[in-house]
Amino acid sequence: MVKKIILFITERTMLSRESAIKKIFSQHNSDTIFVTNTGYNSRAVYSIYPNNKNIIYMQGSMGLSPAIALGIAKNTDKDVVALVGDASLLMHLGITHTIRDQNLKNLFVYVLDNGCHESVGKYECASLEDSYPGVNSIINISCDGKLPRVNLDPEENSKNIIGIFSG
Repeated sequence: MVKKIILFITERTMLSRESAIKKIFSQHNSDTIFVTNTGYNSRAVYSIYPNNKNIIYMQGSMGLSPAIALGIAKNTDKDVVALVGDASLLMHLGITHTIRDQNLKNLFVYVLDNGCHESVGKYECASLEDSYPGVNSIINISCDGKLPRVNLDPEENSKNIIGIFSG
């Protein structure tokens, strides 16, 4: 069986981080669970969707959003989206093979590629390949700078996570 792939960018055009996030969210319905990892991607998601209770902010989990999303997707019928930066993905690249092998129809992994570890000083990272197993789309984004931190304390984030699974 072939995994369903959503591709909305057919060439490696550069988008702003905000535009890329909005495009990803527009590809999925309101019941979709989104998992973000640490850094500016989480901040950008929060700045666009501060009241969305279906977003799990995994602060401090650099590179682990695809693995966390895989675990969630195995335990729900809802679509689950992992948002991960390029440098973060490279830290745990092996998860792409596990995601490919699991072949879950409700799991989508989007990589936002700005070519660096932007949130820790814009340190350059290794260039990504054009595709990876288990990754739906790699989207070139610009380095758009620092937004305010996610204004969600761990207790509130935990309540949102519990609400996702009990509702």
